Amino acid sequence: MHLHWKKEHKQAWNYQFKLLCMQQLPSFLLYVPINLFGKHFFSFSIKTSTDSEYSFGWQAAWLHAIEKAKAMPDPWAQFHLEEIATEPCIRYRYNAVTGEWAQDQVHIKMAAQPFGKGAMRECFRTKKLSNFSHSSNWKSASNYVAKRYMETVDRNVYFEDVRLQMEAKLWGEEYNRHKPPKQVDIMQMCVMEMAVRPGKPLFHLEHYIEGKYIKYNSNSGFVRDDNIRLTPQAFSHFSFERSGHQLIVVDIQGVGDLYTDPQIHTEKGDDFGDGNLGVRGMALFFHSHMCNKICKSMGLTPFDLAPAEKSQLDGTNKLLKSAQTVLRGCEEPCGSPRVRTFSTGRAPPLLSRLSETSSADESMSDVDSAPCSPLILSSLDHF
Repeated sequence: MHLHWKKEHKQAWNYQFKLLCMQQLPSFLLYVPINLFGKHFFSFSIKTSTDSEYSFGWQAAWLHAIEKAKAMPDPWAQFHLEEIATEPCIRYRYNAVTGEWAQDQVHIKMAAQPFGKGAMRECFRTKKLSNFSHSSNWKSASNYVAKRYMETVDRNVYFEDVRLQMEAKLWGEEYNRHKPPKQVDIMQMCVMEMAVRPGKPLFHLEHYIEGKYIKYNSNSGFVRDDNIRLTPQAFSHFSFERSGHQLIVVDIQGVGDLYTDPQIHTEKGDDFGDGNLGVRGMALFFHSHMCNKICKSMGLTPFDLAPAEKSQLDGTNKLLKSAQTVLRGCEEPCGSPRVRTFSTGRAPPLLSRLSETSSADESMSDVDSAPCSPLILSSLDHF
């Protein structure tokens, strides 16, 4: 199958295709293992006038993935969440592209006792029905994690946390446009207001992800040095350089390269909560960061460390050489004119800080793509 079109049509088509795919995607498939789709997920090609091929074939793949996902056992079946009383909630979602909040009502079932605790929050098993679902079968409802602060905090903190995570998600999408060996994503998160509980307490809500949870770096310079990963550190470094040194996304943690609870340090250090350590936080990251082969392939500038500081990273350098990530040779340098950030409406608060490292010629751009997730949030209920 071969279609030819003008270049100016390709950018819009890319975005429309992403929307189409998401509309075909059931909510329970959002975070299933990618191998459910099979190695022939993309099976037919569409050829553009620049002879670049876009291979798609999602119809058969969706059917195959749906059948496999339906057969997967519910990891929380033993807790019988479907027997818990249903609670109406007000859901608040942040669109990082427009900088606007949207709210609607959803229904959830939440366990009474937490199943885990972090330094600041505790986590509760939760199920939520999609607003687009015509079924009230709670056994097949998606699994979520509801999180609340163990100590009393201002209600605005919950909303600032969501704004931070959704802004960081845009930087993950910008990183992916540069064709790294492994793409990253940052989980969708929203605020839930428990409408019928006394005081209407707030919770954060995220999809539950199965897998080994790993913290790759922190907001104060920690870098994991056992079984070292290249992608999380390269992503942090990329955000610093792509923003023209105005910010850095750190505190990278999650399952594989699906991250959650990041922190953003900004040049002024006066937003994104107490975890924003400003310029000091940026310096702490680079004090313990040694550029890896992804950083080099994307043209990221090494930080100028003193000889004594470099010697402290000798062990890290040896571990970097043992990392298994393989470069594909198609990585785009940071700020390449071939990578175009396409969005609608006003510039998002952080992407407006993109470093203009070179002037882009319209005829050179063949990597146009849209920030898919925040745009889709406003029209689809896959979260």
